[in-house]
Amino acid sequence: MAQHFADFRSDTVTRPTARMLDAMPKAHVGDDVLGDDPTVQTLERKMAEFFGFDAAMLMPSGTMANQCAAAAHIEPGEEVVVESNSHIFEFEGGGLARIAGAHVRTISGDAGMLPIDEVAAAVRPPSLHMPRTGLVSVEQTHLISGGSILPLSYLQELRVLSHEMGFPIHIDGARIWNALVETGVPATEYGQLCDSLAVCLCKGLSCPVGSILLGGGAFIERAKRVRKWMGGGMRQSGYLAACGLVALDETLGIVSEDNARCRRLGGSVLGIPGLQIAQPNIDTNILFVEIDHPELDAPMIEAALHEHHVLALSLGNRLLRFVTHRGVTDADVERAAAALQEILTYEPQN
Repeated sequence: MAQHFADFRSDTVTRPTARMLDAMPKAHVGDDVLGDDPTVQTLERKMAEFFGFDAAMLMPSGTMANQCAAAAHIEPGEEVVVESNSHIFEFEGGGLARIAGAHVRTISGDAGMLPIDEVAAAVRPPSLHMPRTGLVSVEQTHLISGGSILPLSYLQELRVLSHEMGFPIHIDGARIWNALVETGVPATEYGQLCDSLAVCLCKGLSCPVGSILLGGGAFIERAKRVRKWMGGGMRQSGYLAACGLVALDETLGIVSEDNARCRRLGGSVLGIPGLQIAQPNIDTNILFVEIDHPELDAPMIEAALHEHHVLALSLGNRLLRFVTHRGVTDADVERAAAALQEILTYEPQN
């Protein structure tokens, strides 16, 4: 029997549930590019209703959903304002420039929050000499700050500014499920606070593939054309959409357990010499651990954890990332904590 590994590398490593696998071959499908896959249509309709949007579109990935949104919102050469550590800017291969043809303006934020006054100052006045401000994008939850939740009050303030100054807002909501279960904020509240929203099916919800892009009807029609440019049209994609329908009923309700396990792991790290939690709070399911041990670095600890059948992700020399998800159990959290304790306190024999 293969040895079980406690896999904390990412919440993208989740496997579909038995109900999802059972639903896939039973799905009624058509050709989604031709617009007649009934299971895709059902999922898109349910997602649009859930978040309070007019329309939705199934996408192969979250990166494609984000980039498709930007390209549908702006004309090439217009400016997209983003937080300097946002996923859409840092980890999507330069897609804003390559795909949308965007001029990108970054603003340093606090846990993903762009200072409202700096956003206002960044909006360009009409001028032949400057790019028009075409979009502001924020991330819920914010990956690099450790899955921080952007407060509802902040998003409301940003929304007021967007109406006053005339720019649309896109929310990269890849992990918005973790924020929903943690805060109790109704999903429709988020729909009222942005012009487009991308949500991931294959992270917290444990689907094998897919994301959903949501927005107004005209926006989604533009986005469909961009999806076509990018080769993102899928044919009998109802087999994948069937998993999303199951997820809304089955796995959304247990995402809160991921957040709780992450906090439990963080609490265990606090007492281990040579380790520090590298974020002010553990809001959801992402934990960054800083290595300040004089003789060990993050890649060394990652390799040692592997020997204990624990998988984490080193980010440079001093940072380890742990992400909890449906595939991580309480026993896995205990195993990871015990492994870290043993690795960091091990003293070789003379």
